[in-house]
Amino acid sequence: MQRVTLPFRESARKLIHLVGALIPLLYWSLDLTRVEALLILGSLTLPFVATEAVRLRWPAVNRWFLRWFRGAMRPEEEEQKPTGALYYFLACWVTILIFERTVAVVALLVLACGDTAASVAGQTLGGYRITQGKTLAGTVAFTVAAFVVTLPFFPPAPALAGAVIAAVTECLPLPLNDNITIPLAAGTTLTLLRAAPL
Repeated sequence: MQRVTLPFRESARKLIHLVGALIPLLYWSLDLTRVEALLILGSLTLPFVATEAVRLRWPAVNRWFLRWFRGAMRPEEEEQKPTGALYYFLACWVTILIFERTVAVVALLVLACGDTAASVAGQTLGGYRITQGKTLAGTVAFTVAAFVVTLPFFPPAPALAGAVIAAVTECLPLPLNDNITIPLAAGTTLTLLRAAPL
């Protein structure tokens, strides 16, 4: 099987995604309350919302924006859709809002690390495609990465279940951006399993 090099654009996107793991790690390590975390994230998200609204409304602004950030964007994000960064910040805000602290931290680590692992493995190893744009290698890498980051917080069985459900969600052609659906799937699974009698 021939290996390919991860394209620069995708490498930049996934590096940014991986750096996004700092959000749940800081939420955990700084012992922020939910309200504090939501206020901080809200203040960080609002500039993204304003920037996206302006650039998608005015082509001249968008051209200037693309000169600086095109390398970290997917082609469809350049003129038609908001960037993944906006969805990521929204996902962090919603996840912290609706889930208990530990669950929220883990769900966001699953997003940051699992999605990055899936992209790197899928594009460098290739192989059998499960759905459009999703490979078996990528899905396995997602599951392993998600399981590893969940294991310090949850026992093996719920950690594996959360990883698998999140990986399956990442493969599904859902109408919502996967930056939002992945932590929601992981968080819901872990919440239900935590509440279930063993």
